[in-house]
Amino acid sequence: MRFSTVFVAMAALATTSSFTTAAPATTSTCTTTAPAPTSTSGDNSTRPGGNSTRPGGNDTNIVTTALNYALTLENLQAEFYTQGLAKFNESAFTDAGFNASAYGRFVEIGNQENEHVASLVTLIENLKGKPVPLCNYSFPMDNLTEFLTSARALETTSVSAYLGAISDLNGNLSTNAASIAAVEARHAAYLNELWGQSPFPYAFDTPLSQRAVATLASNFITSCPFDIGVKPFAQLNATLPAAGSNSTMVSTSFEGMSSNMTNSTWCQFLYGNKVMVSPRTECALPANLTGYVYVVVTKNKTPVSLMKDTNILAGPALLFNIFNGTSTNGTVTNGTMTNSTSFA
Repeated sequence: MRFSTVFVAMAALATTSSFTTAAPATTSTCTTTAPAPTSTSGDNSTRPGGNSTRPGGNDTNIVTTALNYALTLENLQAEFYTQGLAKFNESAFTDAGFNASAYGRFVEIGNQENEHVASLVTLIENLKGKPVPLCNYSFPMDNLTEFLTSARALETTSVSAYLGAISDLNGNLSTNAASIAAVEARHAAYLNELWGQSPFPYAFDTPLSQRAVATLASNFITSCPFDIGVKPFAQLNATLPAAGSNSTMVSTSFEGMSSNMTNSTWCQFLYGNKVMVSPRTECALPANLTGYVYVVVTKNKTPVSLMKDTNILAGPALLFNIFNGTSTNGTVTNGTMTNSTSFA
């Protein structure tokens, strides 16, 4: 089994964007309770990706804050496709061995992300709120592979972001959010297929907290002219096993004193509706991965959850299991990589 990631290195990017203010763990095996992801305790409140401050209710400020959080992510995606498609035309895709229709699909995705932006802006304005403006971004797209890998990462993360945030909304607003999440999932499925992988690797997807999503998004955001009110976790560097190795250990590091405490910290792998916890001295990739997996480092072995994520020290990083194509060893920073994956 060979694992690789499909992000591009962005170590030069700032690790602290204008996301600020913190949102508020058993050796375990994978959990499989459906439909909500659960920990080994079977408590339905413990779902992968934790958000410990989940406003419910109808408070307009809470709702507009949640919608502006979604708008921040949609602005990022829309701008990503605007820049990428301005740089890579149809010939760039066909020269790389893709059918001409692939370029058209990316145009469709970009158009739909812009429609999401317009819809969220309208919803916020109808609630007498103020939509957040664009941030400043730095996207890895020196070549088409970098563009495609980042697209897959953004769409996968977007699905997890909406799943994690949807309970902040009620009524028609939650329906609208679910509608967007479904389309983001179709985008992610298409990009999985483009990489020769299953478009639907798991029966369930993984919700992530706002802090976890902000941690991933901060790889692409250099600054924002506003405070979204979410503080990212520490950046996680994850080094995959060497190509050709039978090892499944992911080496991890991050800034802070806890980084060197490998004997008392834990790796946690979130995928589908499962959480697998492994001592950081082993940090063993789950044996049954069939697609993406988020990895975080925690200060104890209590499984992280959508409601409780205060034990996270660093991450998440996003990795993908490569079935087809030649994978290479790479170093990941919150889901970014130094080496690419070749594909047909």
